[in-house]
Amino acid sequence: AKYLASLTLVGCVKGFGIPIRPLAINSIQKAGYSAAHGLAAASVSRKSFASTPLIPRRRCFGSGIDGCRLSTKSGVPPPADNSAETIFSKIIRKEIPATIVYEDDLCLAFKDVAPAAPMHILVIPKTRISQLSKTKVEVGDSKDVKEMLGHLLLVAADIGRQHSPEGFRCVINDGKEGLQSVYHLHIHVIGGKRLSWPPGV
Repeated sequence: AKYLASLTLVGCVKGFGIPIRPLAINSIQKAGYSAAHGLAAASVSRKSFASTPLIPRRRCFGSGIDGCRLSTKSGVPPPADNSAETIFSKIIRKEIPATIVYEDDLCLAFKDVAPAAPMHILVIPKTRISQLSKTKVEVGDSKDVKEMLGHLLLVAADIGRQHSPEGFRCVINDGKEGLQSVYHLHIHVIGGKRLSWPPGV
């Protein structure tokens, strides 16, 4: 009877069937449950779980600006206006601070404010392109555009070799289902440790 009574005090994480005490459920709601990433993870203290098994944690490779940082209770980033100016434009103009690691006439690279790994740097073009998939529509496919896109990759490669010589990963989030929340093309250069696979799918 005591065991049956205790069942009324236990909930389950949706989709996983793992018993979680009410305190843990409240903690998950406060921390933000990453349903959009398909992650069985939340920032919950061990004390909240008591003797209940922990949900396996997997880190996704987004960033504090784009990807993992959740902006709604559901865990889905809010729709972005891909025609509006973004925070990256302000970083390019030096209107807001950023830790810049590289800059030239075509691009800018700076450290992510909420890194997903010891090395997490964003490489962005100074010419505004909202999404990789809309490059041709927005700026065309001229030789200059192709050279600029290639230049971004070369800069990302140089940064990766410099900051994570044993290996690194480059990620581009594109569109709603790619969990892009900042509509200014950018490459995540991530490394500094052995990365897992798949990266938060």
